[in-house]
Amino acid sequence: MGLGSKVEAPFQSMLCLLKDPNVTPLGKPMFLPQTAGPQHLQHIINQLLNNEEMLPYAFYISDVELVVPLGHYMEKNKVPVEKAFSIVYQSQVIFRIRPVYRCSATIGGHQEAIVSVAFGPDGQHLASGSGDTTVRLWDLNTQTPSYTCRGHKHYVLFVSWSHDGKRLMSGSRAGETLSWDPQTGKQLGSPLMVNSS
Repeated sequence: MGLGSKVEAPFQSMLCLLKDPNVTPLGKPMFLPQTAGPQHLQHIINQLLNNEEMLPYAFYISDVELVVPLGHYMEKNKVPVEKAFSIVYQSQVIFRIRPVYRCSATIGGHQEAIVSVAFGPDGQHLASGSGDTTVRLWDLNTQTPSYTCRGHKHYVLFVSWSHDGKRLMSGSRAGETLSWDPQTGKQLGSPLMVNSS
C-alpha cells in the first residue's frame, strides 16, 4: 500500500433510531449489528412495545422497505455510518380465520344443484344459478327468495352483478347470456348468444 491510500474499516454496528409511522421515536438511538435484518428487528420491536405475542412488522428506511440486513442496505445505498439513521416500523395486518363448525342457515328452492352464486354489491342480496335453468335472487336478511328468474334453456353456469347492483347477468351452458333487473326479477332485453364459430 502506498502513501495516501485509504483503508476502510468494516463497520460492525450502526446507530439507529426506531420510529413509528407518525415518526415518533421509540426510545433512544441504539447500536444494531450490521447483520440485523427484518427478522431481528421484529424481535426488538416486539420487546420494546411489550407485545405479549410476536406481531409482524415491516421496516422502512427513507420510504424503502428493508428486506436485507442493515449492512447490505448501507453498502448498497451509500449511507454514512457516522450518524444515526431512522428506521420506521409499521405493523402488518393479521388475519385470523375461524373455522366453521355449523351451518347457520340454508336457502332451499332450486330443483337441481346450485352451480354459481354471487353476493350483490350491497351485501344484502345473493344471486344463485342452478342446473334447473333458473336464477334465484335472495334477500339475505330474511334468507328467503325474492324472485325466480326463468329464461335459460340450459344449466346456468354463472351469475354476476353490475358494480351498482342495478343489473344481474347470467350465462348458461347453451352459450346464452341474460340480463335481469334485480328489483323486479324481470329479464332485460333479449338474450346475447356466444358465437360458436
